[in-house]
Amino acid sequence: MRWFTRRLRSIEFCFAAMLTAVFSIFMALSVVSWMFNRQLLSMIDTSRRITVTLEGYAAKEASLHPLRGSILTIAAREEWPGSVSTMQRDRVRRAILGQIGKSMVVDETLPERVRAPEKQVRLAERRFVRAAMDLIRQAQKQPTNVAAAIRVFERASQTLQARRDILRQALRAELDARAIQVEALTRRALVQMALAAGYMLILVGGLFLWLRWRIMQPLMAMVAAVRAMSVGHALPRLCSTRRADELGELARGLQALSRAAEERERIQRQVEYLAHHDSLTGLANRVVFGERLASALQAGKRIALLAIDLDGFKGVNDTLGHARGDAMLQRASAVLMAAVREDDVVARIGGDEFAIVHHLRPDEEDASALVDRIFAIIAADRDSPAIRLSIGIALSQRHGVESDELHVCADIALYRAKADGRHRASHYDAAMDEERRQRNWLAHELRDAGARGDITLAFQPIADCATRAIIGQEALARWTHPVLGPIRPDIFIPIAEESGLIVEIGQRLFLNALHALRQWPSHWMMAVNLSPVQLRDPRLATRMLSTITGQGIDPRRIEVEVTEGVLIDHRETATANLSQLRAAGLRIVMDDFGTGYSSLSSLQQFPFDKIKIDRSFTSAMGQHGPALSIVRASIGLGRSLNIPIVAEGVETEAQHRMLCEMGCDQIQGYLIGRPMTDHQEAA
Repeated sequence: MRWFTRRLRSIEFCFAAMLTAVFSIFMALSVVSWMFNRQLLSMIDTSRRITVTLEGYAAKEASLHPLRGSILTIAAREEWPGSVSTMQRDRVRRAILGQIGKSMVVDETLPERVRAPEKQVRLAERRFVRAAMDLIRQAQKQPTNVAAAIRVFERASQTLQARRDILRQALRAELDARAIQVEALTRRALVQMALAAGYMLILVGGLFLWLRWRIMQPLMAMVAAVRAMSVGHALPRLCSTRRADELGELARGLQALSRAAEERERIQRQVEYLAHHDSLTGLANRVVFGERLASALQAGKRIALLAIDLDGFKGVNDTLGHARGDAMLQRASAVLMAAVREDDVVARIGGDEFAIVHHLRPDEEDASALVDRIFAIIAADRDSPAIRLSIGIALSQRHGVESDELHVCADIALYRAKADGRHRASHYDAAMDEERRQRNWLAHELRDAGARGDITLAFQPIADCATRAIIGQEALARWTHPVLGPIRPDIFIPIAEESGLIVEIGQRLFLNALHALRQWPSHWMMAVNLSPVQLRDPRLATRMLSTITGQGIDPRRIEVEVTEGVLIDHRETATANLSQLRAAGLRIVMDDFGTGYSSLSSLQQFPFDKIKIDRSFTSAMGQHGPALSIVRASIGLGRSLNIPIVAEGVETEAQHRMLCEMGCDQIQGYLIGRPMTDHQEAA
C-alpha cells in the first residue's frame, strides 16, 4: 500500500496520467472527426447521386422533344409506303428505348422522398415506350388507324414529362436540403473542432504550466543551487524538500549532499585551523610561530623574542584538576593577547610554554614596555589561582638573526628568570651563556663527585619545642668541589635532578645515613629528603626497604621528607612508593608546607605523618603579620588533624617562644644547632 501511495504521488504517474488524458481526448476528437467526415462524405455522395440523376433526366428530357417529333413524323410518313426506311425505324426505336431506365428497381441509395417520384417516372417511361412502339407499329401496319395511337402516345408523353418534372422538383428539393445539411454539419464540425482545439489548447497549456510549476521551476532551482555549491556558496533553501515525489527526493538528496559538503568543509577548516593553532587557547602553534619568526628575521625586522613559562601550572593541573589547569592556560593566553600589539605573534609552544614575536618600534630598544603591560594585567587579575609568568627575552639586533640562535638565547634568559625566583622577566646577556656553560660543566663534574667521595652528608638536629631535647637529625647533602670548594645544595641538587644523577647520589647517601643512624641513640630518628625524580622510580620503595633491612634498622626511626611536588609529577608512582614506605613503618613528612599552590589538597590526597612549616614563614613571624597568621593556622590545622608540626628556620629565642605559645611540636634551626658533617659530633 505504501508503494502504491508513493507511485500515485510520483511525477512519473502524474505525467503519465496527463499524457493519457491528452491521448484520450485526442482519440475522442479523432473519432468524432471521423464520424463527422463519414457523415459529410455520405451526404456529399448522396448529393452527387442526386446531381447525376438530375443530369440524366435533364439529358433525357432534352432528347424527349426531338424524339417525340421524330415519332410523329415517322407515323405520318408511314402513310406513303417506302418513305420510311428500316434504318430510320431502328434508330427511332433505339432512341425510344433510351428513354427507359435500366431497371424498374429504384436506387435505394437515393433519399426516401425521391424514391416514390422516381418509381412513378419509371412507370411513366414504360408507358411512354409502349405507346411509342405501338404508334410506330400501328403506323407501319395500319397507317389509317394511327389517330388513336397518337392520342395514347401524346398522353403517355405528357404523363412522362409531368412525372419527370415532379421528380426534378423532388431532386432539387432534396439537393437543397442536402446542401443545407452539409452546411450545418460543416458549421457544427467547425464549431466542435474549434471547441476541441480550445480544449486541447487549454489542456496542453495546463500541462505546460504544470510542467513549468511542478518540474521546470524546481529543477532550475536545483540547478542554480548546484551552481552555487560549485562556487563555494551555501545551498539556498529549496521548497521542493517537502514534496513526496522524485523531485522531493532529489531536493532532499541535494540538501543531504550540501550538509555533507558543509560538514566536510567545516572539518577541513577545523583541520587547517588546528594545523596552525592551539585548540585550547586559539593561539598560533609552534609551526606557525616558527614560520612567522623566520619570515620576520629574513625581512630584517627588529624583533624581540619572548620565551614564557607559566609557573606552577603542573601543580594546578594535577592537584586541582585538568579543568582548572585548562582555565589557567586560557587566562594566561588572554593576558598575553591583551598585552601585545596587533602585528605581534603569540603562540603556545608546549604544555605551559608560550612565546611572543614582538615587533619593536623605532622608539623601542627592547621589550620592557610589553613586559610591563603583561605584569600590569596580571596584577589586576583577581582570579585564583594567580597567574605567574617567567619570561626570557632575546633581541634580534643584538643576540642573533637566526631563529634557532634567538630561541636558545630566549630560553637561557627564561632559565635565569626561573632561577632568580620566577614570575619575573630577564633579558639575555652573554653572562647567562657563560652561566649555562658553567652548569653544563658542573653537571659533568657531578658525575665524578660521587665516585670521588666529594658528596657527603651533614646532619642538623631536630628538637622538641617545649624541652629543646634533641629527638633526631635531618640528613642534608653537601658537595665540596676540589677546585671550587663548597657548592650550595640549591645549585647542585637541580643539576643532579636534570641529569638524572640524583637517583645514584640519593641511594649512596641513604646508605651512608643508615650507617650514621646505627651509631646514634636508639630513641633518635633520622629524616631524609627524597626528590620527585627519585619517586618516579617504581622500585624505589623496594630498594630502600631492602637497604633498611640489610642494615638492621627499625623502619620507625626513619622519616621521609617530600615536597608537595612529588604528588604532581608522576603522582601514581610517587603515591605508590610513599604508601609502601609508610606501610613498612616509615613516617612521611610534608616539607616546605604553605609554599605551593595546593598544600591543603596534598594533605587530602595522602595521609602525611608530619608537617614541616617552611623557614620563610618562621623567619618573618615578627615583622610580617600574615606570616604569623599562616604559622598559627598551620599549627592549628596540624592539631585538628592530629599531625605533629615542625617549624624549621628557628634562629631566635623570640621565635622559639612564639612557637611554644602556639603549641608547635618540634623545631629545627640554628637556635638548636647548625648542620655538622661528622655524624659522631652530631650524636
